[in-house]
Amino acid sequence: STDAVSVMNHGVELGRRTWAEFIPEVGWEDSQVDRVVCHQVGSAHQSAILKTLGIPLDKDFTTYEFLGNMGTVSLPLTAALADERDVLSAGDRVAMLGIGSGLNCLMLGVEW
Repeated sequence: STDAVSVMNHGVELGRRTWAEFIPEVGWEDSQVDRVVCHQVGSAHQSAILKTLGIPLDKDFTTYEFLGNMGTVSLPLTAALADERDVLSAGDRVAMLGIGSGLNCLMLGVEW
């Protein structure tokens, strides 16, 4: 069986290491990130990764509450809904974070 806590912890650690390389790569400071859109897993994962990265919860837009974990489509769909609902504004620096089962990680910085 899968040890969900260990998988989450490995994902958070991978996210932390990736973030440390991502921020200088896009030329931003942590404080310059206006909004965050993450792969949607659930509240425990959201809280853990945002706390670890030092990102306030109010910068994140979530859909897991009503869509659940939709796998690989969750990040692009969540970004589309954030745009549709005017959560993302022109000029916002948006960090899109995809962390999959602690095994892979993709981060994209977009100036909306």
